[in-house]
Amino acid sequence: MKNKTGYFRLTIILIGAIILTIITCNLYRNYDGNKANISYISKYVTNIQYKELSNAITELNSNSFIYLTYIGNKNIYESERKIRKVLKKYDLEDNFIYVDCTNDIDDNNHVSSLKNIFTVGKREIKLPAIIYFKDNNPVDYIDSTEGLIDGTRFTQLLDEYEIESIK
Repeated sequence: MKNKTGYFRLTIILIGAIILTIITCNLYRNYDGNKANISYISKYVTNIQYKELSNAITELNSNSFIYLTYIGNKNIYESERKIRKVLKKYDLEDNFIYVDCTNDIDDNNHVSSLKNIFTVGKREIKLPAIIYFKDNNPVDYIDSTEGLIDGTRFTQLLDEYEIESIK
C-alpha cells in the first residue's frame, strides 16, 4: 500500500510540473508575440500622431530628432531598445519625437505624403527612419533602406553632426 501512495504522489507531482511548464511557455509566447505590437521607445520620449507632424516640426528645439516608425515587427522593437540606450547616453530623450506611421505606410514601408511635409534627400524614406532637425529645418536622416536602424547608425549620425552627450 505504501508504494501505491508514493507512485500516486509522484504522478500528481509530474502532472503538476507538466501543466506548470505548459502554462509558463504559453505566457512567454504571448509576451514575446506582443512585443511586435507595441513600441519600446514610445514610453520614454514625446509621442505625436502622424497627422500632427507638420505642426510639430514648427515647434522643434534645435538638434531635434523625429523617429518615424510602425509597429508589427519584433525586430523593430529590438532595434528601439538599442536606440534608447544611445538616447539615454547622450541625454537626448527630450529632443526625440516618436511618430507611429502604422496606418500611413504602403507595402514597401514608405509614407508617400512625407514629401508634402518636408524634403530631405533625393529618395523616398523607408521606415523606420530618424530625421535630424537643426533650427526647425531637416538636415539629414537615416532610414531602413539598407537594414533596420540600430544604435550604431544613430551614433554615427550624432557623431557626424558633432552632437555630444550632455552628461
